[in-house]
Amino acid sequence: MLRAALLGAVACGAISLAGVATAHATPVSGTYNITVWQGTNPNPGHSNDPSQLANTSNTIFNGSVGSELAAFTYTGALNLYQPGTANNGEGNILDFMNSAHGTLSNFTYGGNSNVLNVAMSSSGFNLTTVFEIQGYLDHSLTGTINSDDGSTVYTNNLQTVIAGAAAPQTASNPYSFSLPGNSAFQILYVEANGAPAQLTVNETSVPEPGSLALLGTGLLGLGLISTRRRRKA
Repeated sequence: MLRAALLGAVACGAISLAGVATAHATPVSGTYNITVWQGTNPNPGHSNDPSQLANTSNTIFNGSVGSELAAFTYTGALNLYQPGTANNGEGNILDFMNSAHGTLSNFTYGGNSNVLNVAMSSSGFNLTTVFEIQGYLDHSLTGTINSDDGSTVYTNNLQTVIAGAAAPQTASNPYSFSLPGNSAFQILYVEANGAPAQLTVNETSVPEPGSLALLGTGLLGLGLISTRRRRKA
């Protein structure tokens, strides 16, 4: 009976650990203030031009190239995606924002969502769109960002860099970040060089202490069974 109970504990512990050993990624959802800028690269074809970088030196974001297109509130998941075939490869800002089935409201600049019904970027690093996403956390957050193209996470009103990959990249190269609770954060995201476009912010869960403790109990039980066998031998 003891042996059966211990083996059961081992099995439960193994099953529980299997469920949490691999970190679970869940798209972050909330309400965000988003501002969108759009402009052209003064050096078409150059992916390293400042206009193509997802940081505060971006010339489109700073207004020296292009202009502010819209400012609004987005409520939904930060799980935005458009395939490479979207709008003949150029994407569409409104379709991109609607891809996670969130809602757009409170347009304080640009009138309404119709202003976003335009191409998002073009091949050759020419037409480019820059997004500033502002949010607030009531709990600490550890996660990853998959972006195509560049993105950077900030706090302190764009003064402090938390993590990022500002140069154009593919979504297959995610990076990790960690943010404290009760704090505001900002994400600068750039879509350049045509579709696909992606910005997915995931919260990563960690193994639960209870599951690890249960596995430990099971392993201890195996040790006791092995000891009893050696003594009988």
